Amino acid sequence: MSAGMTEPRTKAAVDPQIEEVRNFLCGYQLCLDMLHLRRYERKRAYVFRDPCNCEELLAGNEGYWRSRMYEVEALVNAMRNGREKLVLYYHYVRGESIEHAADLIGVSRRTGYRLHQRGLLFASFLFKKMKKSGDFPLLIE
Repeated sequence: MSAGMTEPRTKAAVDPQIEEVRNFLCGYQLCLDMLHLRRYERKRAYVFRDPCNCEELLAGNEGYWRSRMYEVEALVNAMRNGREKLVLYYHYVRGESIEHAADLIGVSRRTGYRLHQRGLLFASFLFKKMKKSGDFPLLIE
């Protein structure tokens, strides 16, 4: 490559801030799954009179999971209104695929992926700002 050309961005060369916010947003579905699993195990233990032997899997605090979900919702809600916000909401909070989220807001699949990337970029700036201001008390620096 010549000195004036820059190397094209690939999936391997993802911005660490964007990756951090993506992992943060993915935490919503993980916490939701853990809450569902905890509820299932409680019902199972009540019906079969059999305590759960999977405490290391379900180790954690339901309050923590709910707080973490609230933080993700707060980040998405703090974004300015737009299609990027809708794609992030449908994908990370509602658990829809990006293709289905794009279909729900009436754009093409390709545009949905572009909106997702742009939304992650906007969310990463907002995430950094909210993290510094202490709006996310569960995050450890």
